[in-house]
Amino acid sequence: MVQMMAGVASATITPPLGMLMSGYGSRKTGAEGVYDELETVALYVSDGQNEVGLITADLIDTGTEGTARIRAAAEELSGVPGPNIMVSMSHTHGGPHTTLWLRNGADELMEAYSTVAVAQMASALAQAKDNAEPVRVGYGRQDCDIAANRRERTPEGVILGVNPEGPTQPYTDVIRLDSLETGEPLAILMAYAAHGTTLTERNMLYTADYIGFAKRAVERQVPSAYALYIAGCSGDINPYPRGEFEHAESHGLRLGCAAAQAAYEVSDMVHDRPLALASVVVDLKTEAPPPLEEAQEALAELEAHAAQVMEKAREAAGGDDVDEAMALDWWDHRKLNHARGLVAALVAGESEFSIPIEVQALVIGESAIIGMPGEIFVEIGQAVVEASPFAHTIAISHTNGSAGYIPTAKEVPAGGYEIQAARGSVHGLTILPESDELLIRAATQALQACWEQVNG
Repeated sequence: MVQMMAGVASATITPPLGMLMSGYGSRKTGAEGVYDELETVALYVSDGQNEVGLITADLIDTGTEGTARIRAAAEELSGVPGPNIMVSMSHTHGGPHTTLWLRNGADELMEAYSTVAVAQMASALAQAKDNAEPVRVGYGRQDCDIAANRRERTPEGVILGVNPEGPTQPYTDVIRLDSLETGEPLAILMAYAAHGTTLTERNMLYTADYIGFAKRAVERQVPSAYALYIAGCSGDINPYPRGEFEHAESHGLRLGCAAAQAAYEVSDMVHDRPLALASVVVDLKTEAPPPLEEAQEALAELEAHAAQVMEKAREAAGGDDVDEAMALDWWDHRKLNHARGLVAALVAGESEFSIPIEVQALVIGESAIIGMPGEIFVEIGQAVVEASPFAHTIAISHTNGSAGYIPTAKEVPAGGYEIQAARGSVHGLTILPESDELLIRAATQALQACWEQVNG
């Protein structure tokens, strides 16, 4: 007979002051203080035959290489096989740049911090496994409306603002795990679809944003439990209102209270269900590249502009060397790096480009979590849930890698930041509009594979 076992543990991953912060390219100086601590929380679950790990962290994202690095360290310390570990970031814009996501411009401090953060995540999973005990598991949902669709329509086009008519996901999904021995909750896992962007580019303090406030609110109301957060599909959703810590605290309190209420109202709990895990890798193809000569001409124009900006920056610095990433506008530097990469690839003979992404499904009790990399529009996540064979399915993003923004095909013609500036791309060549359908299909395949494992 199957008996589920689970354990949970956490560790602090707040960086030293002075590190560049992630999420807003306009921030050119390091963090000036700490408003609230960043943390990693890890969940371990076993059914006696299989074991899985879920590592969550208050960081903006992790790329494919970063995910592999975390999995390898966690497997070494915990013994949980790397492919059985789901790595999910909260996507707070109040954390640091790391080499888990961004290697360009990495310095010794960034690399040292990233190494420590990986060790803390791995240690948390190992400790969670050491803490494992018999559990029962249940699912709940509660309304919570702290966000707005951000793709505002204007006569000039789509801007980052507020779109009252746009889709959102105004509820939190919750998985509760209780100790069979004490009957008390051990862990409360909550998911919500909103960017970690209550605080804007003006903020220079490390913070987990509303997410940290939400976890602390859950733990105050359910003192026996650790709170974990996983980010719903929110590529087109921001918290609302935004701008101040009081907004983040209010959002977090409302989300935490909703999650605690959902957890307390769970009535149907099971302890004898097998785990299921499945991954599907899909290639998101990009648009065709231009001819080499055209790419070289575009690069030359960008290099000339960069040279002018750098010369002015050196003059302002009294002739001292100036870092290119610091001197150039974020978007100009991004375009320059894309153009350099594209020319190098075309010279090397490459002609087709794609982003390989891993879609991973994990079934705990009677609930399925489907993790996808990238900043995924909410309607894609909702389509995955609708197609799932499981009655309780939670679609999340920022998991096991970063693929840029993945919009719905119907939104591509409207343009806007998520489409024109930050859509998933390789050397600036954006993924095709039908990427949404490929992602939904891969997620459905992973969920169906889990369904077949569970139901034989």
